[in-house]
Amino acid sequence: MSSYLRGSTNYVWSTTSILGKGATATVHQGVNKVNGEPVAVKTFNHISTLRPQEIQIREFEVLQKVNHENIVKLLAIEEEQENRGKVIVMELCTGGSLFNILDDPENTYGLEESEFLLVLEHLYAGMKHLRDNNLIHRDLKPGNIMKFIRDDGTTVYKLTDFGAARELQEGQHFQSLYGTEEYLHPDMYERAVLRKHANKTFGATIDLWSIGVTLYHVATGNLPFRPYGGRRNKETMHYITTRKESGVISGIQTKENGPIEWKRELPSNCQLSYGLKKIITPLLAGLLEADHRKIWTFDRFFKEVEVVLSRKCIDIFHVNEARLIKIYILPDETYQNLREYISEQTNIKDTSQILIYQNDLFLNIIEEYTRAEGYPTTKKEEPIFLFNRDDNNISITTDLELPKFTDFMTVISVENDAAQAKFACSIGHQCKRHIERYSLYSKLIFDTVDNFTKYSNLELKQLHQNTQHLLDKTLLMKKMAGVLALSQQISNYGRKCEFPERLESISKEFATEAAKGVTNLHKSNCVENTLKLQWDSMSRDLKCPYKTLAPARAKTQVEHLRDSWQHLVRDRATRTLSYNDEQFHILERIKITQTINRLKILLEKEVFPQYEQLAENFGDWYKIAQNIHLKMGILRSDVNAFENKLRDFEEELTIDNLDYSEHIKNNLDKVKNSNVSKRNSSSTQNQKLKTCINNYKKESEDIRKIMRENTELLNQLNKSTSELGALNISHGNVNQHG
Repeated sequence: MSSYLRGSTNYVWSTTSILGKGATATVHQGVNKVNGEPVAVKTFNHISTLRPQEIQIREFEVLQKVNHENIVKLLAIEEEQENRGKVIVMELCTGGSLFNILDDPENTYGLEESEFLLVLEHLYAGMKHLRDNNLIHRDLKPGNIMKFIRDDGTTVYKLTDFGAARELQEGQHFQSLYGTEEYLHPDMYERAVLRKHANKTFGATIDLWSIGVTLYHVATGNLPFRPYGGRRNKETMHYITTRKESGVISGIQTKENGPIEWKRELPSNCQLSYGLKKIITPLLAGLLEADHRKIWTFDRFFKEVEVVLSRKCIDIFHVNEARLIKIYILPDETYQNLREYISEQTNIKDTSQILIYQNDLFLNIIEEYTRAEGYPTTKKEEPIFLFNRDDNNISITTDLELPKFTDFMTVISVENDAAQAKFACSIGHQCKRHIERYSLYSKLIFDTVDNFTKYSNLELKQLHQNTQHLLDKTLLMKKMAGVLALSQQISNYGRKCEFPERLESISKEFATEAAKGVTNLHKSNCVENTLKLQWDSMSRDLKCPYKTLAPARAKTQVEHLRDSWQHLVRDRATRTLSYNDEQFHILERIKITQTINRLKILLEKEVFPQYEQLAENFGDWYKIAQNIHLKMGILRSDVNAFENKLRDFEEELTIDNLDYSEHIKNNLDKVKNSNVSKRNSSSTQNQKLKTCINNYKKESEDIRKIMRENTELLNQLNKSTSELGALNISHGNVNQHG
């Protein structure tokens, strides 16, 4: 066993524990002799020694120059004890390479959205550090991006393998050839692979093409440019990359000498949402530009990625289609921009959108001009709910498409069986994602009912309170108008007071129709909770796949698939099977077929039908809910209209009251200035006036309790009216005596 061990001063590694292998070097897993810390050790073979000395030491110099979280950390450069060759000791990235991650059947159609964005963010940061130090990588690809898992379980992606890296100032060029065929810029591919234009030079931007191919691979699980036959069809590969139009991000040839299928969009089966595809596609188009007049600079790339990463993701449940959408909004954009993005994805006019978040209108949580960076953070499990005020129909789309799984061949082939098992795992993961999606949508249907019901009840409570307040205010206005009319009648005021009749005319319809409608609606939904009870009744006999743990069951089945796949992979490594091993091999093939069938049955016979039935019943309930919302809107308009009328009436009443008070004051001054020596009162008139004043005082006291702002005015009116009556009587007596 010791013959497999190699060591340097501080580290030891096993030659059989290989993490990666290239043309000139091999990376092994090793440990620190002192503390047992696991490390990665890069050793070089004899081919590497054939390179010029300055090329051999270049990787050491580059690693010593860089220091960044998104670049694999250099721990030491030491000499191997046996052959005295240099070895590079680096931190160990236990998550493996991005190439191996993409090769896993879980990622056949690319990484899921949040992981893709993490790769983009870390690749951008690592490359920016390189360019800040005037370095180019020259061999960017998923195989040279490692996944490092921190102690807290979070992931960091790191650039590695700087064997081809070198210093290159902006505007400088080089001639040497490095890289991997599928990720090479067309100019370098032409010279390195097709052996043409031997004197052609290249600039730093050749890394941008490799980044574009890498990002496409990460997003879709496939390379963007694929001639029929792969690497052996080199001329067609060059044709695809050089003849494509600007904006085209993939070219695929599916049969020998067949046409090229050009695409300007990412494939529908990749895991990125429409919202992210829309902003990633222009980025890929810019990176995969072969026209020298349109090729991006690194500065342009960095700026574009910064804009992408600055966007805030808003999760929205599109109620009318019972599905989730994602909106990526810029930090300085506002509510109107959000509505425009929503309209673009759903065709719901911005004026027809109702957005509810956590049982309230989203616009009640944020201001209309609040910047998006200040919006609350949503999750797919806790999204904003989008309703269409003009449409109460629920229409779902069916997306159950899965690759067809063909049965294993009768004859055992360890090579073919392992490949077939891997394909089965890929189908299993896709099936699991469908199950998880429809299960989540089913849960969100229930959440929609809960949010809409609570929002409607809150709105109805507020509307009912406003209505009651207006009814109370109307009663107060009636009393005030009655007192004013009586006062004016007693004081022989010239104008006739018509306020009581006008108020009766204004308020009668409101009290008998709108207010009654609000009361009934409030009682039905807030007190009796009819809307929620209707849904409970309609959904009582329905099953929700989220509640029956369908996603967990799918996960278990996929784990069984992966176990069987790994069994067949081990059989492939064995090559020759014993009779007993062959029987177990056959058993694993049977298990794979049965597990795939169980997963499909779970999706097609249980989860989707349950989601479909829930959506159908929800559609019936939603029509009822929309009707209530419509009634509430009409009643709110009636209440607002009456409130405006009552406000206008109150203003007119106040103005007339002020005019009347001014009239009383002027008459009082005139009478006071007349030299009246004595004031005797006529008992009959005094008694009448006294009764009026007492009634007025009583009514004024009631008004004072509710509308304190009118107290002083009414007191003044009371006093003035009394004095004027007394003076008029006295003046009449004087005249009689005269």
